[in-house]
Amino acid sequence: MSNSTAIELPKIPKNKDYEDYLCAYLQAGGLYVERNIIHREVEELLELDILTTDFQQESAKNLLVEIKGGDWGFSDIFKIRGWLTYLHYDEGCFIVQKSSQSISYFQDKAKELNIRLIDNSDLTKTKETLSSFFNIEPDKAEIETIRFAYLLERKQLAQIKQLKKKFPDTKSYQNLDDYFFKTISGSFFSRDPIRRINKLFDTFIRYKNITSKICHELNGGNFDDDITELSSKCFSDTFYKAKNNILHVSLYVEHLARVTILKCAIEHLIDRLKGNYDPKNIFNQLEYLTLPNTIKTGLTEITKDKYFYLYPRFWQFFTYVFGGFILTDIEEKEFELLSKKTGVPVDEIPNAFDAFNKLFPRHDGWFFKFPKSSIKWHNFFPISFCGIGANYRRLVYTDDKDYDDLYKLLSNNKTPFDLSKWNNLAYEILK
Repeated sequence: MSNSTAIELPKIPKNKDYEDYLCAYLQAGGLYVERNIIHREVEELLELDILTTDFQQESAKNLLVEIKGGDWGFSDIFKIRGWLTYLHYDEGCFIVQKSSQSISYFQDKAKELNIRLIDNSDLTKTKETLSSFFNIEPDKAEIETIRFAYLLERKQLAQIKQLKKKFPDTKSYQNLDDYFFKTISGSFFSRDPIRRINKLFDTFIRYKNITSKICHELNGGNFDDDITELSSKCFSDTFYKAKNNILHVSLYVEHLARVTILKCAIEHLIDRLKGNYDPKNIFNQLEYLTLPNTIKTGLTEITKDKYFYLYPRFWQFFTYVFGGFILTDIEEKEFELLSKKTGVPVDEIPNAFDAFNKLFPRHDGWFFKFPKSSIKWHNFFPISFCGIGANYRRLVYTDDKDYDDLYKLLSNNKTPFDLSKWNNLAYEILK
């Protein structure tokens, strides 16, 4: 078998790549990150670059982060202050790539407005510049991998817009675009976690089985038909052959919706523990009563886990860095790495994985062991992002520019084939 081609990043981060570059540091440093959030009513009111959440045992602290790669001034600082007031956040951060002779003066004035102004003009010192935000020491491999994942996400989401414009009568693309927007932005401005979970779950149910419905419509059926499974051809093309198609994007949006619900569930549990949630308040009672029973049962079970507060960080890392799978030949190494990078102790990692099944129960669980392959895969995880995880294993377990040394660590013949297939799909989309 020929060697897989290693993916390469754009060398110089500019514009969106610069935002990805900084955001990757924050996420690799142990913060939960939400990006490119749009507040839209009659018109688009604002777009937030980044909101981080620092999950600790008794707190989930938010920080609004704005990034500017070009010229900037007081108007940008005042704009951020306005957002903080409008959204009821306590503090903000403004990171600029272009310095100023008066940077100290600007920093003092920004501080009076509860905004931290950071000069990131020297990219060689980014890690040092952002170090006060980190809970975990970010390494080059994680930073690069997260940047790959963000770029892959951006390219795949652009497919939705392109196809929606090209085929305006196809319901699949309109609905997928709406699903992504409502997951990332539509629910975001409901600050109460329970209210946001309800909004997210309403959207989740509305677009249930959307990947199967897209497959059905693209093969000549009606999007609105009651379809619950992929056709054998769609399944084969997507998972076995790893063909580049819109179903990978849909699988990603579906997975992202579940991770976002889990994040809000943990925020709610932390609110309860620190006394910020009054269960006797009539409005809180009504909101909680409308939660689906699976979510309420899941919340009760998850709160028994000692490290549940780290689950959002864990699942975001497992998604964007590990690529949704575990190599069972080196499972001990995999768990040790996951523990080091997320803070969840090795012995608690099975509970972190099981949290998904507690909120979104599946009869056989969410993991599937590939036959004749040393891979345990998260069911219906987007294969393109598995390619990101494959490349990450090459970076952390070997010094090789291709996959030969990694393959020597693995026993089953089909494992290299699967990793190669996934890597090549990600490469095809990224190039």
